[in-house]
Amino acid sequence: MIAKLSKHPLFIILTLFIAWRIFLTLAGVFAVSNVPLMNKDRFLGGGSQNYHLEPLFFSWANFDGEHYLSISIHGYKFLEQAFFPVYPTLISFFAKPFYNDLFSANVFSILAGLLTSNIAFFFALVILWELIRIDYSQNLAYLTIILLLIFPTSFYFGALYNESLFLLFSVLSFYTFRKGMLLKSSFLGALSSATRVFGIILFPAFLVEIWQQKMYRKIIFWLFFIPVGLGMYMLYQYFTFDDPLAFYNLQTIVGEQHTAGITLLPQVYFRYIKMLLTVDMQNPIYQTILLEFSLGIIFFLLPIYGFFKKIRLSYLIYAMVGFLLPTIQGSFSSTPRYIIVFFPSFLAAAIWLNSKPNILKVIILSVSIILLFIESVLFLRGYWVA
Repeated sequence: MIAKLSKHPLFIILTLFIAWRIFLTLAGVFAVSNVPLMNKDRFLGGGSQNYHLEPLFFSWANFDGEHYLSISIHGYKFLEQAFFPVYPTLISFFAKPFYNDLFSANVFSILAGLLTSNIAFFFALVILWELIRIDYSQNLAYLTIILLLIFPTSFYFGALYNESLFLLFSVLSFYTFRKGMLLKSSFLGALSSATRVFGIILFPAFLVEIWQQKMYRKIIFWLFFIPVGLGMYMLYQYFTFDDPLAFYNLQTIVGEQHTAGITLLPQVYFRYIKMLLTVDMQNPIYQTILLEFSLGIIFFLLPIYGFFKKIRLSYLIYAMVGFLLPTIQGSFSSTPRYIIVFFPSFLAAAIWLNSKPNILKVIILSVSIILLFIESVLFLRGYWVA
């Protein structure tokens, strides 16, 4: 009975997830004990005063987590429109009954957010396994999940960020579409586009599926539910801030690395080569620039490799457009975080790695685990990662 249970996919995925969580917890303990803070009063979860009370807890709300926390407690303020509403709304829904004062609001909101992120990520992994199994072996499905878990920035799935919730909605949307549940798929697509702007990419991806499968034309009607989530948020921004594209336009204000207009991908590569040649290698930001540049190359090539390996075209469009969309503002900034939700690229990576000798697999997996530890430690101590 126990042997049979240990081979069940749900048990294996749960074991992998728990191992990942323990690993991140150990990284947090190491970080607090050995790594100095980058800034003692900036970008720290719950504010600097709360952070210093219990850094192992509040550090998971560093950087953008502060904004999701603020929105869940106080609602939207200026410069926070880039953070889509579904995730902070869920945090507020679960945490608000426990508010007594500002401190309790911070504590229970972070707790609700972390529980939401981690639970959503676990179920996203389960559904992703089921989705990949439609076309591939279970070994390849497990390898894809492992690559996602040990990716250098996978810690964001366990932080006060909306990546895990978006991954759950988007993977569920693909899965229900593949199973012919088109109304459910479109509804989940709408939730995706109200969680992150990348959800809108499901629309062209599913159009390709319909075209390839020669499905009935009336089915296309359901797809128009997908942009509803984004459309409703744009309406809110229009009536509240007089700018339906505030989530996009504010990027050039909050991030100096972003530029107005459209920048072509070769220009972005050139910009990064210049930075790698001029920035001091002793500067902590150098490793971030190197990570952004490296992943900017790898995650451009993976969907192309996937095309030659006959991964579904809808998957590849989703991954490639998702990768390219943020780069039009002239930077790979946050790319190491953005790309973790594009599962087809990890599937392509798994297909590639699966064909390599075991020694190379061990080396690549080991390097990725080491990088995950380093990047987690840096994030938890207030260093910019993505």
